[in-house]
Amino acid sequence: MMSDRNSTSIKVAKWKGEDRIELMENEEYGYECLIKATKSVLDKLELENTTYTQKTTQDRNTRRLWDANAVREAVINAIVHNDYAEEVPPKFEIFSDRLEITSAGRLPDDMSKEDFFNGISKPRNKEIMRIFRDVELVEHLGSGVPRILKAYNRDCFIFMDNFIRMSFPKSEGSFYKDEGDVKGDVKGAAISDLKDLTPRQKEVLSLIVNDERISYQKLGEELGVKEGAIKKHIKHLKSKGYVKRVGGTRGYWETTIIEE
Repeated sequence: MMSDRNSTSIKVAKWKGEDRIELMENEEYGYECLIKATKSVLDKLELENTTYTQKTTQDRNTRRLWDANAVREAVINAIVHNDYAEEVPPKFEIFSDRLEITSAGRLPDDMSKEDFFNGISKPRNKEIMRIFRDVELVEHLGSGVPRILKAYNRDCFIFMDNFIRMSFPKSEGSFYKDEGDVKGDVKGAAISDLKDLTPRQKEVLSLIVNDERISYQKLGEELGVKEGAIKKHIKHLKSKGYVKRVGGTRGYWETTIIEE
């Protein structure tokens, strides 16, 4: 499971509507080290987790499609606790109205749902858990579910005979940009859907959206590229109106992503 090459394939599927009829994307992060696959899934969902902004004359409020901390915990829980005995990997699916994360296996026979919701931990894969703790992907045993429940209620967990599914609804409400400043709006589309950007430019934009004070140097470190390349990508983002620098080197990046 932890070798550079293995038989486990983990996929992130994106569907056009609310059901599994029209598939838009099917990204595969598999046949590689489980840690690397986990980070790839987290990066993909972070890219999809669009930030919407409401800018007023006095404030700037943001929201995301799903709670980022809950999604991170759900992804790691699904991968660490998945029952790999039947060679069924966890599944990650994005729908127009929700994000679903499904892992194989059910609760241990001696664990109740109440135990589960209270953070009682009984790892199915102890060695995987140990390795994930060593690389600091897991912080504390049993903390994942309580963290998810800070953002979502218990109804987001669906218990089946052989699977456990977490379903996170798309956040409600519409944020919008000030009518007097429409340049740079990204209307009705996740960053990953923008047709005029390369995959790398989408990654840069996603990092900026999630950290308005991120520096060129930090962007380069996050993406593993030189600062000069980052500047070229940002120049393109500026030319398209997706980002604007406010306040010079001590300022911040201004972006606005809104719903139609």
